Parts: sequence; C-alpha cells; structure tokens
Amino acid sequence: MKFAKKVVVTLAISLLVIQSVAVQAGFASTYEQFPVSSGVKYKENREVINTYDQSIKVLEVNLQDPYTRLDLSMPEIGKISGTTAQAKAVHREGNRVVGAVNGSFFDTNTKLPMYLIAKNDILVNSGIIASGRDQYVNEPIAFGINASGKAQIEYFNLDLSAEHNGSVTDITSMNKIRNNDNLILYTPDYMDGYTNTNQYGYEVIFTGASKNKELAFGDVITGTVSAIRPYGTITNSQIPADGFVLSAHGTPMEFLKNMKLGEQVQISINIDDKWKGSKYILASGPRLVDNGSVSLSIDPKSSRALERAPRTAIAVDRTMTKVFMVTVDGRAAGYSKGMNLTEFAQYLVKLGAYKALNLDGGGSTTMLARKQGDDMASLINKPSDGWERGVTTTLQAISTAPLGQESSFGVGLSSSSVTVGSTISVSLKYVLDQFYNPLAKDPAKLKLSSTMGSFEGTTLKTNKVGDGVITATYGSLTKQIPITVKNEDSPFTDIPSTNKYFSIIKYLYEREVIAGYADGTYRPANTLKRIDAALLLVRSLKLDTANIQDVNFTDIPKTYRFYNEVAAITNAGIISGKQNGTLFDPNAPLTRAEMAVILQKGFKLQGSAETPFTDVPEQSFAYNAISSLYANKITEGYGTLYKPADTVTRIQYALFLYRALQNQQ
Repeated sequence: MKFAKKVVVTLAISLLVIQSVAVQAGFASTYEQFPVSSGVKYKENREVINTYDQSIKVLEVNLQDPYTRLDLSMPEIGKISGTTAQAKAVHREGNRVVGAVNGSFFDTNTKLPMYLIAKNDILVNSGIIASGRDQYVNEPIAFGINASGKAQIEYFNLDLSAEHNGSVTDITSMNKIRNNDNLILYTPDYMDGYTNTNQYGYEVIFTGASKNKELAFGDVITGTVSAIRPYGTITNSQIPADGFVLSAHGTPMEFLKNMKLGEQVQISINIDDKWKGSKYILASGPRLVDNGSVSLSIDPKSSRALERAPRTAIAVDRTMTKVFMVTVDGRAAGYSKGMNLTEFAQYLVKLGAYKALNLDGGGSTTMLARKQGDDMASLINKPSDGWERGVTTTLQAISTAPLGQESSFGVGLSSSSVTVGSTISVSLKYVLDQFYNPLAKDPAKLKLSSTMGSFEGTTLKTNKVGDGVITATYGSLTKQIPITVKNEDSPFTDIPSTNKYFSIIKYLYEREVIAGYADGTYRPANTLKRIDAALLLVRSLKLDTANIQDVNFTDIPKTYRFYNEVAAITNAGIISGKQNGTLFDPNAPLTRAEMAVILQKGFKLQGSAETPFTDVPEQSFAYNAISSLYANKITEGYGTLYKPADTVTRIQYALFLYRALQNQQ
C-alpha cells in the first residue's frame, strides 16, 4: 500500500464541529513558567485572541540535553488509557516522565488508533489516510524521532503490498475495520482473533507464515492458502495463530479470487528511507506549519478547521533538536475558549515552530508537567470533559538524569504582604538537584532572617514598614524572597497604624462608637466638647434614642440635630446640665472632673480606692467618681495629680471609654 491512495473515513473520532471566525491578537501575558528537568521547560500563556480568552501551555523539549528524550507511549492495541495512567506505567528512576501530551486520533467505538504508528521499525498500526480536504488526516504526514535522534515532521510513504503468482497489489491497511474497496491484512494481534467482517467481501486464510508478529519495515513474509471464505459467507474468519488473513471488498476481491489452496502469497512491508531506523513514527494531521509559515493541509474553511475547540500539537524548530508540545484548553468561558486551526497554526509560528502537526484535540487534549518538588509529571491543563479521556497514544518527555546534588530549594510564605506587627510563616516546600529531581527535605537545615523583623523558629514577626526580603539558607544555598510590610489600613488619615492608640481607635470605630470628620481625620488633640462626650456615651451604652422624654434645656431646642441623644443621656441620669438643669452647654469643653462623673454614672462603676491625687479633695463633686475610676484602673492620673480642671482631648476620652468598655467585659 502506497499512501498516495486515500480511503473514505466513516469512523467515529473525538472532535465536535462548531463555527469560528478569523484571527485578531489581543492581551497576552505569561501566567506561569518553570523548568521541569534539565532539558524541558514549561510555560503557560494567558492571551486574548479574536476577543476570546485562551490558555496556551507549552512544554519545550531540548533533545540535545544528554538526559532528555521524547518517547511514544501506547497501551495494548484496542485499549485506551489516560495520559497520566500511561505516564505512571513507565515512570521509574532513570526514566522519569516530566511532561506529556495526548497523541493522535483513535476510533472511539473500537478504541483502535486510526493512523500509522511504528516503533523501532516495527509496524504497530498501519492506519489509513482519509479522502477529502475536509478531513484531519488527508495526507501521509507524521512526527517522529529519526535514526539520527532528531525530531522530524515529514511525509511518509508506507509500502504495504501482496504478491501472488507475479501479480502485485496494494494492501489498504492492517488490522482495521474493512471498508469499501479495501484490502486489509489481519494478523493474530487483531481484536479477539477474528476478522469480524460482514458477508460482503472475500477472505483468504493463510497458515505457516514465515512471520506474523512484530512486522518490521523491510520484512517480506510468506504464507500458504489454507482456507477461503467466499463472498456472502456470514461466518467470521478466525485468524490462525501461525498465519494471517487477507480480506477484500470491491475491486481487490479479484486479486484474492485467483488464489487456490496450497498456493503461497508474499507480503512486503516497507517505508521510505528518511523514516527507516526511527525510534518511532506517529501519523496525525492536519499539518499546521511548514518552513516556518502557516500551512494547513486541511481546507481552512472546512467545519473541522473552523471549529473552536481544545487543541494539541507537536512542533519542531529549524534545527530539529527542539520540540514544542503545545495545548490550548477550550470550551471554558472566561478561561479558555479554544482555537480554530488557523489561529493555532499562527500561534505555533509565533512560538518558533518550523514545522508543526496537529494531534487529537477536543476532550482528548491533555498535558502533564512535573511541578517543582514532584517526582512525576501531573495533569496541568483543564480537559474540557472535566476529566482525563483515555487515549491510544501519548508523547512523553523523559528525564534519564540520576539523583544529583542539592542545587535549589523552594519555600512557601503564609503571605508576602502583611501589615506591620503581623506574622509571616515560612515553610520548606522542596529541595531539588541540578536536574530538578526532588531530594529529601531536612527542615532543620533551613535558616531564616529578615530585614523587616525577627524570627522565632519559622515565624517572622514584622516590626518595620516597607519593602524588604526574607533571606532563606538551606545548607550552602541561599535565596531571598521579597515581602511587603504595610501600615494597617486606618479609618482616619491622622491615626496611622503606628500610632500607639491605633488599636483603641480602631476598636471604637468598628463598634460605631466614634466617628471622624468629613475630611477623613479624627483630630485626636482637639478639645472634647460636652456634646461630643454625650454622643460617644450614648453609642457606647447603646441608649434608646427613639423612646425619650422631652428635656427642657433652653439651649437644646427640639430642632437641634442631636436633641434625641441629649434627651436619652439626660433621661438616663448621666448628664444633668448646668445652672440648675436649664442649660446643657453643648459646645463647652469637658473637664477631667466632669468626665469622671459621667463615666461613673454611665458605666455604673462600683468600688473606690484611696488615690494618690493631692489635687482632688474629698469635698470635690468628682471625688467619689475619680476614686471609682482609679479603683477600676480606668485612670492613672499624672503621678500625684489628677488635674480635674483640665480639659479632655478626643484621644484621651477615647482611651477612657475603651478602658470602661473593657471593664464591663
């Protein structure tokens, strides 16, 4: 079979069809990037393309790195397995899977791969080439690692043919469902050992095969006709353990009808020289990039090409030593819409692709990458099904590096931006060797210091405001992690978090006891007025200002803005007014003696104590109140003085209120 011949595809594949539009570039940024091994780097870009959000993930594989190779993985023919499961199956020391993507298309009904697969010159699956420019794989193009160890994306010419009595004909494929005008070679590896074909064909069964397993390029095998299943026979043909079956429909039947029992047939298997000796060959499509330019081998206006879907591709640079494994997630609004094939090809060119080939996409699109500190790669994209789909093939980035020496380490912070006085906890996340393999962690080797405070164990207590660093040392390794220490947000511009009374002001503000001015200030040094003292007490004591008895202060009319508050505090017997209760005098400053009296009444303070205050005689109207404040540790005075006639500032009154409120708890 020479792959100039194409067949019509009627198999079920794993993509759906929707519409898409042309390309326009938009916002782009690197979301995350890190090395996964000495020869493999991971990067995720978040971009807006044609007004749609896109998440594009790239594994860049350097085949010149001595500890890096790119392998093809596949479970047993006819079975599928997730990309992670396939990685786990081969992951071991010296063969660490550090990255992977899903491979080529497969039939979702039979779970058979659809296109050419070969490993070490052994033909695993001959596949088919579709007919029609609207099909994904309508030209024989494959990705592989050639005999010189370089990656290549090239055309291939698979020659699979049969010869009988000097007559030669192409074999359409091997171990596939037989379709119209096909000639299929079946070996014992197929399905359950039967051809499972319908009666509308002609089959010849051969035994005594010179070879019928692990057929390799260059093989010429023979077999002897032992049975014939004529056209119209319903019974399935069993594939002999020592033989094979040729099954034809349409025109190729004439070739088989000339065979007689006991005659021999010769099967030839070959491929063009540029693919011989390859580590593996994986056919897929369509081609996306050729010679550094967008070059679709599918009709770009076809429904498959216009579909916005998750995508997977494999690409190589001009040197054939750098490979790009690329996915774009899709069907997730606000995160990643998915690309049409033109957009995808253009993006691959931007990455530096010289040649690129599309792989299976849609729900099959999967990428694994080894996260720092992990031994094996894990799922890093978001499959559109919500879980990993089983697939027939995966491409795996392998690190063969041994465990090396401590080369880097990572720490985690509980936060990198805190308010002054807060703490930051530091933890040892991982220790890596020079090949990015994880090594055993020893937390005792982690030493920490900072320009922004002091450490107790692994906890930093911050005491400075500004930008600084945490210096972490692990053995002979040192790294600095930037941190920011800010003043705590304050309700007032003139009470920063560094103010010694900040916590008290914040406490009262959060409980709606105090309020500042319209310009955002608190003005702590301002003298407190009697009306201010009344308002703060009403709020602290949560007095009822709705159900009040009228008061008769001549300077507090009912139209006064705070009439209800004045009435409430007067009704409670806390403030009685001046001049025999006729004046409230709202704008007069409050003295320290008056403050003591209203606080004692308001908070119903009990107890008394001998005070050291020489300026508060027993006959003072405030003597008992000051004694009670002193007994309850609400006031300390100024040594031997209380200074009862002094006025009270806003910050002083706030402090006294706070202490009184705390005394109630």
